[in-house]
Amino acid sequence: MPVEIIMFKVPEGTKAKLRQLSPNVSELLREQIQRLFQDRAKGSVHERAGRLCGVIKGGRRDVATSNEYLKQYGQKRAA
Repeated sequence: MPVEIIMFKVPEGTKAKLRQLSPNVSELLREQIQRLFQDRAKGSVHERAGRLCGVIKGGRRDVATSNEYLKQYGQKRAA
């Protein structure tokens, strides 16, 4: 299998931290890069969770755009 060499700079101490995870840093990085590509191929978060959109019935439909609701968001309620 043909390979390419990629070199990049990392903060000091990164290589030692990676060696704590795996003695073969190159293999560890190759696996993580493959995982990144596989995860991106699965689609956006919306595409992956799209089946969940709209499953909760009875809630406000304008939560994301309602200024009235957003003003209240995060405020403490009286006990």
